[in-house]
Amino acid sequence: TTTHEIRQHELRYNFEGIKKIGNLLKPHSKKIKFIIVTNPSEEITNYLQHVLNHKNVLGFGTELDAKRYSKILGRKVLCLGPHGRAFPLINANSKETYDSLLRKSDNEIIKHLREKGIQHKLVGLGFKDFFEKLNSKKDIVHVCSYLKKPFLGVKNIAISAPFEIENGKVIKPAKIKVNKIEKERFKELARDLKISVNKLIKENIN
Repeated sequence: TTTHEIRQHELRYNFEGIKKIGNLLKPHSKKIKFIIVTNPSEEITNYLQHVLNHKNVLGFGTELDAKRYSKILGRKVLCLGPHGRAFPLINANSKETYDSLLRKSDNEIIKHLREKGIQHKLVGLGFKDFFEKLNSKKDIVHVCSYLKKPFLGVKNIAISAPFEIENGKVIKPAKIKVNKIEKERFKELARDLKISVNKLIKENIN
């Protein structure tokens, strides 16, 4: 079992609530900013962007991945990819390095879940930090957001990447360096996400 599989499992139980909330939000101004914290954040962010027909729906999640990888590696790192499958930008020369780090992060989370349950306090502190960055004058934060222009070969999908924030607005993807392995992994994750999102929309839009 992986944390990605756990989050996909959660979708089956909380999606009906998300649909109802989405319908209630439709009449509201498109100027409102919605932050998705429910798992899986990428699928739900994309679904609500489609239902509400606007892009001011942001997902929170990969900021937590970045914090976990930073703790494992002992230094601050940025990440790409959906929450639970994100990978750190470390310029490694093998796919196994990224796979190994993901397994280590997953194992630590699952061990904690079995011993102490959901990490409410840690997630809460992570969201507090995320929210403060999101509303700061200038910073970098990981969000799921539509990319206005193709980014690393990916377009038309809300997938987490580090974005520049300015005066509370998501401006553009942050300037990052990626190697060939990281670029291909990001594109592969985006393809998988598109399949999942398209199926979700097709099955739930009347």
